[in-house]
Parts: sequence; structure tokens; C-alpha cells
Amino acid sequence: MKFLIFSIAFLVLFAVPTAFAQHHGGEQAPPVSFGDGELTIGTTIFPIDYTVGKDSSLDLNIRLFDTASNMNIESVTYRVQILQGTQLVANQMFYDQDGELNLKIKPKSGCEEKELWKCTKYFGENDPIVPNALVSSASSTPVISGPVFHESGEYVVKTSIIGAKNPKTQTSEDIEFETRLFIPSEKIFTVLINQNEYKIPVKNYQEPITDMIFDSDTKKLSFEMPIDWNHLEHTHHLKNSFEFPKSFLGFEEVYGFTAIVNDDFVIPNALHYDTISKKNSNVIHFMIDQENLKKVKNNSESLKISILPGNDSTFVKKEIQFDNSFSALIQYDSVFSQQKELTLSLAFFENGEYIENVRYGYSITHPNGIKELNTGGNQNVLGITLPQGNEIREFGSSQEGKYKIQLVLIGKDSQDLPSYLYSEFDLELIENTEKIQDPTIPKEIPAWVKNNAKWWAEGSIDDGSFVQGIQFLIKEKIMNVHSVVETGDSSKEIPAWVKNNAKWWAEGSIDESSFVLGIEFLIKQGIVQVE
Repeated sequence: MKFLIFSIAFLVLFAVPTAFAQHHGGEQAPPVSFGDGELTIGTTIFPIDYTVGKDSSLDLNIRLFDTASNMNIESVTYRVQILQGTQLVANQMFYDQDGELNLKIKPKSGCEEKELWKCTKYFGENDPIVPNALVSSASSTPVISGPVFHESGEYVVKTSIIGAKNPKTQTSEDIEFETRLFIPSEKIFTVLINQNEYKIPVKNYQEPITDMIFDSDTKKLSFEMPIDWNHLEHTHHLKNSFEFPKSFLGFEEVYGFTAIVNDDFVIPNALHYDTISKKNSNVIHFMIDQENLKKVKNNSESLKISILPGNDSTFVKKEIQFDNSFSALIQYDSVFSQQKELTLSLAFFENGEYIENVRYGYSITHPNGIKELNTGGNQNVLGITLPQGNEIREFGSSQEGKYKIQLVLIGKDSQDLPSYLYSEFDLELIENTEKIQDPTIPKEIPAWVKNNAKWWAEGSIDDGSFVQGIQFLIKEKIMNVHSVVETGDSSKEIPAWVKNNAKWWAEGSIDESSFVLGIEFLIKQGIVQVE
């Protein structure tokens, strides 16, 4: 009854039709017709940042629900197959009463069988009605132990619905769904800034990245990502995440980022920067999908990736206050792109401290007027459960304009709050017209600069006009110079050889690097000032 009253209240407020959203750590399958409606499967792992070699176990949640109501389908018999690449690693039947199949996975390496599934073992309570099925319930969680999620990479979860609504009722034919999960390994890199050493854990969802370098001058993070182009059709994503301690000086007051692949290909939907989900770290999530991989395909066995500071003004972080002692932080990038999903980081707090096992719901109204509602879909346990009190939630393709979001805090641990707590906020996505440029790639030098150099060498313009032109090149990062000012006397006379270099460069007799040697000399002498 409590659920019904809550749902009616939300529907009255928002007149919400269908409702779904994704979050990191899982995937939702395309819906299929069943009876009078459409069903889909959502597959999620906990913890969402489970890492090979770091965590000893994880939970796998498979949820079957109706797309129109977002409500779970109860009394379901499942056949679950898990594949690593083309290798079957698990195959078992399960029966679940409330529509959310919960499994405990205990990864185990060292299988010497050619067919990995032969090393996988299953433990749990046998269902008395469905032969060979293990029961998933509040008091019984089946365990899968073996070469499942024991290595990083992409896994496919094939879920077949053998029976639904009643364990004795078989479907005319199995309803099949397929979802993908990405399991990372971890590699630690060291970054040195002003004699401060930082350990940066990098989660690799495929082969580990190599040659990670951080340039403290440009704040550019660069690395190479191995790729096997022969497997491109089976590669849906390449994905990594970088955890920088909150004390890291390199990204101080930097919140917006962009990604460039192979020096010139800008990916608008490649990054999500999360500063709230972890207490001690800020996380850059990087991903390049199959469509963009095809655009950058070449003969190299790796991709060269640059992550650069973007437009900080597009980064939005809001505190959402509920009644009493509860609050939430939300964070998103307000830049609109047709290829970019609306992605929010969300974390809940009580008296300023992170809280775990929180349950919440939300409604969202899109700029086009379409409204969504999500209360978790389980009639027995109302709300979306966040074991760690935070998540990164994706709302599908973004739209330019204003969104309205209402959050409702439902419960904590196994208890509902005495009364549900509501709070709402608006967010707006705007189009970004700023052109992204890798600061380490020289820009084209304007023609007027070479003209100035020639006229200066011939005596047609004075030293001050020439110096102003050079300072413009350096400030706009069109010309890259490296030097330290030893003396600061801008009244010094410029040597004749520098003028000769300027003339020869303007005429094309020497290259830019030779000309830059003269500019670096002027900087070192303090004649050209660099901010």
C-alpha cells in the first residue's frame, strides 16, 4: 500500500510515462515483447569499480522488468550464461521470486581445462519445484566460483527467461537477452610535480595502458592504449579510469576536460569527471566506442590519447538539501553534444558524511517535455539501492535546453525513513562552440608574424613591435619555447644574430626551431617577457 501511494503521488506530480536510465557498472538490454508488454534485463555488478586482483568477490544483479511500468517481473526462472570473449565460463539455472536475481561471484584463476566452464562450481539452495535451479532470495544467495570475472576485459551475460509469473509456467520459447560487463585490472603510475610524488591508480578494462605522462606545464595527461584491430567488430568500447588523489596539484581548480586521439581527433563523449563519488580521489573516466574507433583506425598497435583541461565554466557541482540532516551532491558537464549522454555523478550525505545503503527515487523532465520516473521497480523494496551511497547515472542522449529533476530519499539500510524527503533542481545543457586544440601541437603561425619579423630585421618596425608579436605567439601557445629568465632587463640591445635569424626564418631559409633558439635567448635575458 505504501508503494502504491508513493507511486500515485509521483504520477500525479509528473504524469510520467516509461522510465529508464543506466549507470556505470551495468548495462540494459534492448526490450522484447512478452504478453501485452515489453520486457528487458538490467545487469549490474557491485561494487561498480570491482577490480581484478584487488577485490576477492563481487555481486552480480540481474533484473527483469516491464518497460512500461518499470516494475519487476516476479517468480522467474533464469538460465544465465557468462562468456569471456567466445569462451563460456558459467552456465546455470536460477529461480527468483522478486524479479531481481542476486548472485555472489568468487573469481578463481588457474583453470587448466581447455573449456573454462568445466572449472566453474555452483553453490546454494536447490529449488523444490524447478529442477536443477538454485534459489535466489533474501535468505539465500547462490554462489558462482571459478574463472568468472577473473581477468580484465569484456564479458557477455546471456540471460534466458525459461518461465515467468509462475515457476510451473513455461514460456512457449525462451526469451533471450544479452548484456555486456567490463571488468578492470589496476596499474599504478607515479607522477612527480614540484618534488611531490603521487601514486595514480589506473583501471584498465582491456589491455593495460602504457607510457602515461603528465605534463605539469600544459596539464596534459598522455598515454597509449593497446588495441587489436583484428577484433574491432567485437570491441564495443575501450575504457579506462584514472584516480587522482584530492591533494593532486596538477588539476587544482581544473574541472572540465576533453580527449584527443592520435593528435587530432576530438571525442566529445569520451570523458566524465567525477569529484564526489570517492572520499579521497577525483576520477577521470575515459571511453572510446566502436564508432569512433573506426574513425581513428590506422596501422599502429596502439592509440595515442591526450586528456586536456577544457572549459571549466561548463563544470557544474550542486548541493541538494533535503529536510532534516540529509543532502546530496550532484555533478555534471553542462556542454551539449548530440553524441554525448547526459551523465550525472550523485552522492548522498547525512550530517556531511557519506552514507551507504541508501535508497532513493527520481523523476526527470527533459527539454522536449518527456518525463521519466524511476523508483527501483521492486514492489517489496522501494527505491534504487546504492550500496556505496553514490553512483554515476546516464540518462540517454543529451538534449540542448533545461531539465527538471526531483530526487526523493526513501530509506537507509533496510528501513524506510519516517517520511520520504523530496528535493528538486534544474539543470541546463548548452552548446559548446569552443574549438579544442592540443596545447603541445603547434598552431599555424599567422602570416603577419613573419611579415613583422622581416620588417623588423630590415628596420621598418621597432624592437617593441616585434617583441609584442613574439609574446602573442607564446601566450597563444602558437610557438612553444622552453627557457628560464635569468636576468630581467628589457632595455638590453637585441643581438644582430637574432635579427638575422628572424629575416632568414621569414624568407624560409631556416626552420622555426632555429628561429626559436633566438627567441629563447631573448626570454632568458628578460627582453621578451613570458607570463
